[in-house]
Amino acid sequence: IAGFGGIALIFDYGDWHSLGDTLQALQSHQPVSPFDSPGEADLTAHVDFEALALAAAPARHTRLTPQGVFLERLGITARAQALAKGLAGSDLGSHVAGHRRLTHADEMGTLFKVMALNEPDSPLPPGFEP
Repeated sequence: IAGFGGIALIFDYGDWHSLGDTLQALQSHQPVSPFDSPGEADLTAHVDFEALALAAAPARHTRLTPQGVFLERLGITARAQALAKGLAGSDLGSHVAGHRRLTHADEMGTLFKVMALNEPDSPLPPGFEP
């Protein structure tokens, strides 16, 4: 990024520092042992955002921002309301539930974080604060 330009937006769950061993497996939306169903379960781990920022140096990194806050700053609620105008019934219910899932503090809104990596002298990307 620092050498060729551009920007990277990273959305994931994790924290600024490593939380230790966060390896987990999910199968049918349920936690399982990583060794129970090889090839059948999704393996995942919390992201160490600090390690990503250090690996990307000399690119600049933004503060870690909760996904819900980031999306609200970009206008997700106004966009969701505009898209909902033509919906009814279960389609509207799914739309509202999807918006809530992405932004609400009890769902992905605080679990997922966002960080940008960009050129050292470039302006702060939209959705982030200094």
